[in-house]
Amino acid sequence: MSNKEPDKKTESAVPKKSTNILLWIVVVIASLVVAIVFWNYFSHFNDSPFSGKADAGQFGDYIGGTLNPILSFLSLIALLWTIGIQTKELELTRNELDLTRKELSRSASAQEDTKKILDKQSETLARQQFESTFFSLLDQHNKALEAISTSPDVTRYSHVKLIYRSIFLESDFTNLASAKVALEKKNNVCGHYFRVLYQLLKFIAINAPGSTIGAALEADKIQSSDVLANEKMYSNIVRSFLGYDITQLLAINCYCTDANDTYWKYKLLIERYAFLEHMPFEVNNGGHPILNETKNAYEKNAFGNSEFITR
Repeated sequence: MSNKEPDKKTESAVPKKSTNILLWIVVVIASLVVAIVFWNYFSHFNDSPFSGKADAGQFGDYIGGTLNPILSFLSLIALLWTIGIQTKELELTRNELDLTRKELSRSASAQEDTKKILDKQSETLARQQFESTFFSLLDQHNKALEAISTSPDVTRYSHVKLIYRSIFLESDFTNLASAKVALEKKNNVCGHYFRVLYQLLKFIAINAPGSTIGAALEADKIQSSDVLANEKMYSNIVRSFLGYDITQLLAINCYCTDANDTYWKYKLLIERYAFLEHMPFEVNNGGHPILNETKNAYEKNAFGNSEFITR
């Protein structure tokens, strides 16, 4: 762009230079014409034109009649030349405006491309930051899950299995409320894991790329906003680590009926991400009343496309 500017200035200076030359030519020609007319008069008429009023009048008529058409013609030529130069100047101006518009258009296009690149980079950076935290939390989740799912002694049950047996096999609980009371008494064993899982789901809901739920994690937004593809993908990754036993215990842990309950948002997240989709309703190949009650305790979306339920 900088290489073209001197050419534009040179082109713009040409009409001005031509105008100056034209003025000098007209002045010179006019002067010559005047001189020739005067010379012609005095060479043919030796008498002084000012010897009498009649002679002065004749002299004026001669000069006016001779010079006026010639000078008018020269003025017309100068005018036409000036119009031509002005036309060329206007054309150059239009060309410069066209070039300016093209440069501005290219500049705007370049700025738009730059904006798209920056937006893409910002989006990529945001996703990288999200995934860095997500996988860090997922690692903590898996460690917490492993801690309660692995038995230090092969002759003993794991913590999850012991709690599972106490709830479903060694007790006669017939409803979710009583089962949850019993599970809460085991909070010192499995409470840490359920809290880590809640924080992980909360992080996905608030920070997944494109999420509009917001840091306040309002219950109505959890229920009403669409589940984004990103949310579904990351929540499915988390869900894939949960076995049948822990999923059934999770259904008991998050059970509540009051919107003011501390577990209410946890329950909504379980429903939002269909965390009970792969939960069977049987214990030892037989249906269990506690698990059957979850069909009514949770919204349908909590079970997703479950193969274990027909509603």
